[in-house]
Amino acid sequence: MKKFLTAILACALALVMMVATVGCSNGKYVANAIEGIEGEEFGFAVGKNSSKKTEILNAMNEVIEETNMLDVFAYYNDIYDEKTPSVTLQFPNLSDNTAGALKVYTESGFAPYEFYDGDDLVGVDVYLMSLVCEKLNMTLDVTDTDFDGICGKVATEDNAVGAAGITITEERKNTLAFSNPYDSSIQYIISTKDQAFTKLEQLQGKKIGVQKGTTGWLLITEEIESGVLKDTGTTVVDYVSGPVAFTALKTGKVDFVVIDKLPALSLVK
Repeated sequence: MKKFLTAILACALALVMMVATVGCSNGKYVANAIEGIEGEEFGFAVGKNSSKKTEILNAMNEVIEETNMLDVFAYYNDIYDEKTPSVTLQFPNLSDNTAGALKVYTESGFAPYEFYDGDDLVGVDVYLMSLVCEKLNMTLDVTDTDFDGICGKVATEDNAVGAAGITITEERKNTLAFSNPYDSSIQYIISTKDQAFTKLEQLQGKKIGVQKGTTGWLLITEEIESGVLKDTGTTVVDYVSGPVAFTALKTGKVDFVVIDKLPALSLVK
């Protein structure tokens, strides 16, 4: 099963790269993949020194192996688009679980991974964490917080979990233990239709909005410090979430937004 999952993720990443020059648009704004940027893999995180690290990771990996991810993403894309879901998911009943609560940190501005449906915080990551809780005989305690602080909270709190489209990196592995990857992504540029750019060089001299602490933030910051955006007058503007950065684009405070693929596509819908 693990080999099968690896093959699925490899195919998904290959598909992402194949459509790298294909944008998504609706009205005034478009989202296009950045050319020449490596893909990334998302995982769930728990502190390396957590007392139940092994049990939590095992439950996460079992859920990732057993779950039809295509159905989960289809379901929450439909919910975000305010459509009747085209697929059915089985939701666990956690009310009678007796092994305590699993503390899960997430950030709601990252659809379809996590977002608000009315007053309810829902999404791919929240659903998968409910399945993890079912395996652990635990209830689910989800906290919506700024993405930039999630890894620090998870690293220092015993048995806390990060489920927020977190890219697996070697630096983060210093303090966090990751599940197997459950999805892959690539960075996108959101812009107006008349500036449907696909290369970082085309952003030179502009203000670029990013969500602080994300891969997009790291990418643009590094390019300004030592890459193709160095000494070009390019500036990076940090925001607490993708939707806030997108609002800044719509109100003229930044020229572009750089963010992961699925949130980018969701925003321009």
